[in-house]
Amino acid sequence: MAASEGDGNGWVVSAGGDRRWGRFGAAGLLLRAADPADPDTPLVLLQHRAVWTASGDTWALPGGARDSHENAPQAALRETQEEAEIRPADVAVRAERVTSRMPGTVWHRPGLDMRHVAEMMRRLRPDQKPADSAAGTGPDGRPRTIPPLVQESADAVEWTYTTVVADAPHALDTVPNNESLELRWVPESRVADLRLMPAFARAWADGLRTRPVELVVDVANVLGSRPDGWWRDRAGATTRLLAELGAEIPRTLELPEGFGWVARAHAVLEGAARDAEHSGPLVVHRAPGSGDDAIAALAAELAGEASAGPEGGPRRVVVVTADRGLRARLPENVLVVGPRALLG
Repeated sequence: MAASEGDGNGWVVSAGGDRRWGRFGAAGLLLRAADPADPDTPLVLLQHRAVWTASGDTWALPGGARDSHENAPQAALRETQEEAEIRPADVAVRAERVTSRMPGTVWHRPGLDMRHVAEMMRRLRPDQKPADSAAGTGPDGRPRTIPPLVQESADAVEWTYTTVVADAPHALDTVPNNESLELRWVPESRVADLRLMPAFARAWADGLRTRPVELVVDVANVLGSRPDGWWRDRAGATTRLLAELGAEIPRTLELPEGFGWVARAHAVLEGAARDAEHSGPLVVHRAPGSGDDAIAALAAELAGEASAGPEGGPRRVVVVTADRGLRARLPENVLVVGPRALLG
């Protein structure tokens, strides 16, 4: 069967009768942006769901059913454009994580145009509580009924919800559609204060929230991870790399232990790369000798400052390098990630 737009509309129903929207699963966009008032705490875009939607009148992420031809980022970006008018080109995807699963079978409502239902629901007042048996009234004044769900296939499927983690350059303007009562940029520290959709509340508490990160970049190692001819002009290649990295800070960074919010970053240069120029947000350290020596000393200094603060300090110190020798020299409370975590 050829893939078509909207072919993901439908329910997956478990043996116990639980329903999840999306024949091929669903995806939502966890979009962050910098908060000028608090560099260490990003803003998160949340959707106050319309009353007629599943788990209506709660807060969650923009998102919806995946179509058969889409991967999770494509579905999450499309749904966010439909529900908030945020263009995919204005968003940088950082990671994706399956945050909910349920086995079941696919069901649908025969003879029902879901776009018609969406338009019908749009016209309901927020204080109206729709049900399957209330789909408006006909000319005779009698209620129109929504056809019941019927099983489409007995074949078992696994429904999944994928949270796509992404960043915006700033808190973008939004325009809600009929699926939202409101769209709001919320400080990450205040998300749990809202009445969240139960599934999103569980996922949020299970590792979606970020921790502030202070990043130290082994520039020589990151530069060497891409064979793009950097050795012909090390200073020039380093200047370009610093500009590329600086353009994405602040940002979300996927970590082995969850997610970090990079509010401050350091770049350590050595050798010929010390002549590189940078006027962006990176704090540049030009090592007088060994770059590894400078990185180890800087990481130890930053980690000591963090551990001296309350509850382990405000920021997690993270070093970006694939150098095993350097890794062995770093303090135990410093986290190490490879260049791919930064470059994608």
